Amino acid sequence: MPQRVLYVAFVWNQHQPYYLDAERGEFIMPWVRLHATKDYYQMAAILEDYPDIRQTFSLSPSLLEQIDFYLHQGATDFYLQVMKRARDLNEAEKKFLLQHYFDIQWDKVIGRYQFYQQLLERQGKVTEPEEVEKALEKFAIQDYLDLQVWFNLVWIDPEIRHNNAFLTGLINKGRNFSESEKEELMRQQLAIMEKVVPLHRRLQQKGQIEIITTAYYHPIVPLLLDNHTALRSSPGLSLPRRFRFEEDAREQLKMAVSQYRSLFGVEPLGFWPPEQAVSPETISLIADEGFTWTISDEQILAKSMNVEIYRDGYGHVLNPEVLYRPYLVSAEGVEIPMVFRDHHLSDRIGFVYQHMSGRDAAEDLIHRLHKIREHLGKNPDNFLVTIALDGENAWEWYNEDKTAFLHNLYRGISADPYLEAVTVSEFLQENYPKRLITHLATGSWVDHSLTRWIGTENKNILWDYLLEARETVQKYEEREADREKVNKALRNIYKAEGSDFAWWVDSMPYYLAAPFEALFRKHLIAVYRDLGLEPPGYLYDPVVKPAPGEKKWEEYPLSGPVCIVPGWHKDGCS
Repeated sequence: MPQRVLYVAFVWNQHQPYYLDAERGEFIMPWVRLHATKDYYQMAAILEDYPDIRQTFSLSPSLLEQIDFYLHQGATDFYLQVMKRARDLNEAEKKFLLQHYFDIQWDKVIGRYQFYQQLLERQGKVTEPEEVEKALEKFAIQDYLDLQVWFNLVWIDPEIRHNNAFLTGLINKGRNFSESEKEELMRQQLAIMEKVVPLHRRLQQKGQIEIITTAYYHPIVPLLLDNHTALRSSPGLSLPRRFRFEEDAREQLKMAVSQYRSLFGVEPLGFWPPEQAVSPETISLIADEGFTWTISDEQILAKSMNVEIYRDGYGHVLNPEVLYRPYLVSAEGVEIPMVFRDHHLSDRIGFVYQHMSGRDAAEDLIHRLHKIREHLGKNPDNFLVTIALDGENAWEWYNEDKTAFLHNLYRGISADPYLEAVTVSEFLQENYPKRLITHLATGSWVDHSLTRWIGTENKNILWDYLLEARETVQKYEEREADREKVNKALRNIYKAEGSDFAWWVDSMPYYLAAPFEALFRKHLIAVYRDLGLEPPGYLYDPVVKPAPGEKKWEEYPLSGPVCIVPGWHKDGCS
């Protein structure tokens, strides 16, 4: 009997939180802009070298909206504000540069470049503002200019830099950059961002990738439908007041479909549940909105089927016929195909392979795929290994970013007669699920529960604030006919429903959580103002507090928008 092909679906989740502080007209973080130039373009572009590799990309609507803001609405971010001419920087801006313009992996990235490393050493390799202040006198005007260039330069994918004479020239020059070189660098940054959506659209049109979408502002959909469903996986969890707004969850999906249709000219087929968080009610909603498949984690499969995914000491699955197939999930009278990611293999890309050479990592993954084939034996079914993870966060921890690993991986799979990389939809077209799940577990990829987003004191406070604002909109809508005001208020509600706010609070250090929690409260303040109402006083008081002796987080006291090159700001350059 001939050996069967093993099918592999790589599903890359491309997402960033919604960083826009509408009050200031700025993004509080630069990661949409910087990951666009390092990851969002190149992760798809690399596939043009490997036409036999087909993949699936989830592009979150909030990410795509923010890219559009940068390109067409003159968006800026706190990190762009300090890109003015080096000789015009004030002390606060210099401190910001010294604190934040080393925000990339120090050893794997900065350490590769002699002069950038020298700047880091002169700064003292510190992160706290009071420590950074001590380094001010060590930096001349030219040093700040060099730092401005280096930070934005290394946030461009190394393969893009290698194939670009100007960017390679900057790398080779190393220091004593000019203001005109900085301006050209920022033009090229914009040019890469401009290609992200067109490239994905073109690759989908030729059939090499499938683009899927997710709920617009990335909420935890089961919690919007009913936040007390968190008790299903965590009985006894302390919960806030009950939040149940199916119409919000449905609208987040409808908005996503509308954006997808306008950008890509077709209807989306697959739905990426934010944080792979699902429930039976979520499945019903996804199917109702026209999606033809969805995805979650192997832990959800195990709980739903009441089975164990057995692994040996090397992480190889011993009952692969359970995990490596699609299932038909039945819930509330509807059915939809669902695939479940291999948690172990996905985490090897996310966290393990950074400690290996790109070649060795690729060979390890291919070896593990063949072990799956071996354990499947002569089973006549076609099987699908789903590897799904964030498509941007792992790479700065790799040597040479993603370049060596992905090239070796795609080259190896392309040459292997027994492995085939496919999109999820094309596999499902030929291999409709044979097995049924009738009791889908409620949970996410994080410990197959929802406790990352609810159940602690401060997370619950966020939910109570959100509910109070949402009920205020509901009551206003019942007594007033001003649809425009209601729609504006609801848009801010939808933003505040995003998963990233509760993700950070009580789960991450104060200095990381505080900016997100402040932005959450600003969204809710805007809700009341949109309705012509006075916001409650508690929305002006931070929920998360610094530990004793820890410096209180404050918004960056920087100047207004700065024109780096024509195109960054709608008001033009002065």
